[in-house]
Amino acid sequence: MYGYSLTGKERTEEIPAKIVATAGSMEGEMLKNISTKIFSQVFEALGQARRIDIYSVENSNVTAQDLLTKLLYLGLDCRHYGDSYLQGICAGSLRPGDVAVGVSYSGNSRDTVDAVKAARKAGATVIAITNFRDSLITRYADLLLCTSQDQVFYGDAIFSRTTQIMIVDMIYMGLLASDYERYVKILNKNSRVARDRAYLPEKKDEPGR
Repeated sequence: MYGYSLTGKERTEEIPAKIVATAGSMEGEMLKNISTKIFSQVFEALGQARRIDIYSVENSNVTAQDLLTKLLYLGLDCRHYGDSYLQGICAGSLRPGDVAVGVSYSGNSRDTVDAVKAARKAGATVIAITNFRDSLITRYADLLLCTSQDQVFYGDAIFSRTTQIMIVDMIYMGLLASDYERYVKILNKNSRVARDRAYLPEKKDEPGR
């Protein structure tokens, strides 16, 4: 079990090691639950999508924004709104050929579940990223990326982003590998936009000047 809790007796210098150990256990558990077949289907669905919506609340917004950024860099038509009303409106406007991604650690967040439910009703393919295989969001998922099969342990939620961000990185790298020439050209072009917005490092004075 990789649950993490504080008793109040810990020394502050013990915290870094405990955090790393807990995160490592969760990552190992996630790796055991990854289906390479499902991941291949996720890459195909995202790569061919007309539009991609991402739905999330609270902590999962961090994961959603990271996924949004990476997909935009790859040139995919993607959107994410933190407002639940806008998520619902967007979900209802999807159609076959679109993809909806629901990110929820518990899998039971009402706003996220309602959004993917509406998206699926509209005809979109639904991808769910969650920690619990039997959670509500999985009922509406065509493709399920599950980070664990364990039950809730106290303190797990504070580590939800650890495994979720790793899932995002897997999606990003998998898309790149699935059509390398296509995505690298787009990535290089979009990366130049970011580089143009950065300050160049100052040159150090040469010796003797």
